[in-house]
Amino acid sequence: MARVRRRSRYSRRTVLNRDRSRSWIYIFAITVFVVLCLTISVGVGLLLAKQAEKHENSPKYDFDPKPYYSGDKVVKPVNARPYLFGDYAGLLTGVGITDFSVCLRYSNGALTYDTEYDVNFGEQVQEGVSELSKYTTYIHENGGYVCAYFYVTSFGVEDEYLREIYKAYELALISEAARGGADEIMLVGIDVTEDNIDEIERFVSDASCSADASPLGVLVSPKTFKLTEDGIYHAARLRSVCDFVALDLRDLPDDADEVAIEGEASLLDSALGDMEYYISSYSMRIVFSEKNSSLCDAAIALGVENIQIIGE
Repeated sequence: MARVRRRSRYSRRTVLNRDRSRSWIYIFAITVFVVLCLTISVGVGLLLAKQAEKHENSPKYDFDPKPYYSGDKVVKPVNARPYLFGDYAGLLTGVGITDFSVCLRYSNGALTYDTEYDVNFGEQVQEGVSELSKYTTYIHENGGYVCAYFYVTSFGVEDEYLREIYKAYELALISEAARGGADEIMLVGIDVTEDNIDEIERFVSDASCSADASPLGVLVSPKTFKLTEDGIYHAARLRSVCDFVALDLRDLPDDADEVAIEGEASLLDSALGDMEYYISSYSMRIVFSEKNSSLCDAAIALGVENIQIIGE
């Protein structure tokens, strides 16, 4: 006779308890999953917000200049501010200004130091009262770096034989400046054209040799960077015979950092954007005048990290 299995009156209750336990486990798991998803979402959102804020506050241009070797010479990025021989150098280095933009020769031919070359071509007046080495030694003792600039006037002489005499004089002065302690020398006032590029290239090459261990650069206009002859950029020809080239933005108005109508880029932004490829490719320095030097802060905010201010 088959044995009948008796069902406990508590069996249904046991099943219900198990179902309830499983339900709570499911609910707990779902709750944990939802909380975890929310936590991850909030974390990702905060991270993206920080990245967006960082991107929004980052400079528009990434020029990121670095020191480099040009032969045996080291060319470094600078933030060179105007300095006159005889001024208190320690006051500037004390507030963090260590790159001094120093004029050796003005556009009228006047020298700012007492030269060993007693030559007078008429318009040149020696304004300096001390030897160059005394000035540069003082700057170096105060932790400064001499970013010297030198106006070239010889190419304004029409007679080709007389022009050679002027050029020889300028090469001698460049050699004297290097011996006198100029850490680097930038040539200013050279107007490159299709007709004179060969002569200027030879002069810059000779000047680079005259500068000996001091890096020699050339200030070049935006127009020159776009002059081509048989597919060769004139600026590239100059760069091949010197140590650095600098972009001349002295003609920009002092309000060139103001945003144009309807939110368009400012004149400064447009100028940098138009030359972005050249600035990056040539590791170029950006040069302002004392008249529009107020643009420096705006240029730095846009990503410029290699700047010099020069006078006339």
